[in-house]
Amino acid sequence: MDKRDYIKKGFEAYYRRYDQITEDGFCRWMGPDVPGEMKATDSEEEWSIWRLVPSTVTDDDICALEKEFGLDFPEWYQAFISTYHHYFDIVPAQPVDKPLRKIQDMYNPILCKWGYLPFAWDSEYGHILCMDLTGPDEEHHAIYEIEHEILFDFDEEKTGSDQLKASMKFLYPNFKSFFDYAFELK
Repeated sequence: MDKRDYIKKGFEAYYRRYDQITEDGFCRWMGPDVPGEMKATDSEEEWSIWRLVPSTVTDDDICALEKEFGLDFPEWYQAFISTYHHYFDIVPAQPVDKPLRKIQDMYNPILCKWGYLPFAWDSEYGHILCMDLTGPDEEHHAIYEIEHEILFDFDEEKTGSDQLKASMKFLYPNFKSFFDYAFELK
């Protein structure tokens, strides 16, 4: 299975599923200050409907981000962050002007130190979603959530992996399972 093609089809299907415009002219895919190349229509309005735009994120960009996080990103995640620019609300937005900025903002030293890649933020409930990269392969890189407030109580030098893991809740067996659920593919 080609991971990038799978991600592309998932993004496109999810976008189409919710691209309806109401009688009032609103759409789920509206946002403020959408860059011109991402606007679905030529509009000077403050709020615009955005569209998916092929990503300009390069392998070098991903390598730099891996170095920043101190982790090697799995192929599924690399495809995920380098397929389309978007403003989806269930994962960090990736606009054309700063596609990796919100992902960089996900960095957490304690999570990364113990091999957990934080990749999404559930702002409604205050949970960080992270992928356990300590498994033997991508099929075994389970997805967990942790309340972000708990991380403030941990000392970066003293917190062990067992203490961290005890604060997490298992969600999915791997990134593909998360993607299928979040983007309603299964």
